Amino acid sequence: MLFAKDRSYAVQGKVALVTGALGAIGRQITRQLLDNGARVVMVDIVSDGSGDKASRELSADNTRYVQADLRSFADIQRMFNEGIQAFERIDILVNNAGIALFNRLYVDEVGDNVAMAIDINLRAPVEATRVFVQMLRASNQQGVVVNIASVAGLMAVKGFEVYGTTKAGLMYFTQASRHLAPQIRVTAVAPFFVDTPMAHQSERLKGTLALSPHLLLTVNDVADAVIAQVMDRNSGGTSVLLVGPWSRLPVWTYWFSYTFAIIMISLSQILGRVQSMCGLHSGSRYLQRKG
Repeated sequence: MLFAKDRSYAVQGKVALVTGALGAIGRQITRQLLDNGARVVMVDIVSDGSGDKASRELSADNTRYVQADLRSFADIQRMFNEGIQAFERIDILVNNAGIALFNRLYVDEVGDNVAMAIDINLRAPVEATRVFVQMLRASNQQGVVVNIASVAGLMAVKGFEVYGTTKAGLMYFTQASRHLAPQIRVTAVAPFFVDTPMAHQSERLKGTLALSPHLLLTVNDVADAVIAQVMDRNSGGTSVLLVGPWSRLPVWTYWFSYTFAIIMISLSQILGRVQSMCGLHSGSRYLQRKG
């Protein structure tokens, strides 16, 4: 079942809300949703008029721009309210907004930047998903959430301590939300580095494999994966790893960790019972009765 796909969920006629919609990846996800017949609520923090302009250029009738600061619980609620006011419903949530830290965490980074990265990359998607799921349940409606994670959440390396932590948390959150399926599917896409201005502006990535033309993904690769996850009715609770333009593989990290933990818990219980049967002390000394 891990590889089974059921592409019967139609994007045609659905309404999607995309955060970070004015970035390179967000715009391409919006375009592909529109190409597949969806209407799109475009959400971003920009308030200089470029959001409304982008909305008009992509499709004046089928998009609506909503300015929102995802660090605000009130703004997250408002973006859904305005989206429903514009298109009457929301069926798909794409948690795409994210930021990277370019300073060195233990040398010249500041706490405000760390807090902002955690808020936007992790807290905001969790809160948006919580609000969205409650809305869908209240109306007995089906829906899909796609979280944009990163391969950085699977590879702990110097320079990505905070960014990788938030993306690892996002994949854990996705896996832990699998119980919502089939009514509501929470899924994730974890790409390697993508050919965007953010990647090329990073000094620490220059000259590394991250910018290799054989590995660097295009925004279209990511958008394709998002559409595929939306359409696949078996995608609930799964994260898909994208490395190079040809690979789209399920992430089994949490499945293996869960299985290993269950085995160790079971073994510990068995050993504890054997110790008790033999008259030996077992378990926490703080839980043992004092004579």
